Amino acid sequence: MHNKPIFDETTRIVDLSLDETQPININTGDDDPSILRDLAPSASSLGTGSRQLMANYRAILAARGIYYPVAYRFPRELGRGRQGIVFLGMRQGARGCVTQHAIKLFDPGIYASAKKYWTDMGRIAAQTSKLQLVKNPALVVPEIYEETNGIGYLQMEVVNGISLRELLDGTHLEQARSRSTEAEWQRITDVIFRLEDGRVMIQPGIALYILRQVLRGLETLHAMGFVHADLKPANIMIDRFGYVKLIDYGRAMRTDEKMSLLLGTPAYMAPEIHVERVAYTYSDLYSLGHVGLEMLRGERLFPAGVPKTEAELLQVKLDLIPRLYELLPDHVRSNTPFMNLLLRFLDPDPANRYASAEEAEIGPNGLAMLHKQLTFAGKDTEYGRELAGYLSRIINPLGPM
Repeated sequence: MHNKPIFDETTRIVDLSLDETQPININTGDDDPSILRDLAPSASSLGTGSRQLMANYRAILAARGIYYPVAYRFPRELGRGRQGIVFLGMRQGARGCVTQHAIKLFDPGIYASAKKYWTDMGRIAAQTSKLQLVKNPALVVPEIYEETNGIGYLQMEVVNGISLRELLDGTHLEQARSRSTEAEWQRITDVIFRLEDGRVMIQPGIALYILRQVLRGLETLHAMGFVHADLKPANIMIDRFGYVKLIDYGRAMRTDEKMSLLLGTPAYMAPEIHVERVAYTYSDLYSLGHVGLEMLRGERLFPAGVPKTEAELLQVKLDLIPRLYELLPDHVRSNTPFMNLLLRFLDPDPANRYASAEEAEIGPNGLAMLHKQLTFAGKDTEYGRELAGYLSRIINPLGPM
């Protein structure tokens, strides 16, 4: 029993029957509306079932918690996107047991009807049934799919750490600097960050470590027949122990599954997705190449609002390889093996990319080879421990309370 009901008697929730038949592909668009127009239906165009779903969804947000079938309280928001909001969920167990989880609440407002919402929830439920079996430290997999009054949600591991997006944004640097000695800060800027002209660049060794860990996660995901389809800095977490974890599978799809509309974040999509509306395993590798480029460059390739259309976005990607050298700083341009690696990840022709995540990591011209070169040059270190040491200055070791 929990001490205080999360919903009181004035909260009106209507139970709705569910339709979990054939899965469909839903446009989940992009968090940047300047690239793709928001295709969510207006409230006036939704049917009665959809309007009631939205009322139920808003009631959960207002109550900051779920009462049934399991009680959670939401002390704070962890993140949000077009699909919904992720909360820190305090689960109310028996005899006063309270555990922390990440709870992703799926927003019905982006679907044209209640039936399409529940159908896609069926897809996510089936996906969860398979992925919850995975025990890969590089993946934060969904643990449980549930529904409360027609609203779907996922229970996941909560990661005590920061996203790669936050690491690149650099808002934490001042706090970390104030908690470091001169020698410690020098070590941080030698190993983790390169700070130049207002840009926060990730040092090549750390970038290599992060890319290799993500590839480990992708290798497992691809082996199970899934493409992540939304690989970007915001979906890569680094926990307080320095481990890298890939998150957010709400947009993941079966390998070679045809999209009816664009899925994922267009800025990081492979060119073939724009053209064919199909994501392949090598499409995830292209997206990871963009993540690597952003880490080493210290800037987003596509600032907000540029380009304006999908066609313009695709053309920039098709023209990217000849521009790669001018986009990167001197210390990366002069590293021929690293440049060759990026060229393979970012080639617009899938035939010229790595054939698999495994080849990209441990193949004859993969990241492991580059890691060995750092070792021979005496530039290798325990990158996970270096990141853990840095994060100890900026996050609460007891968790994201």
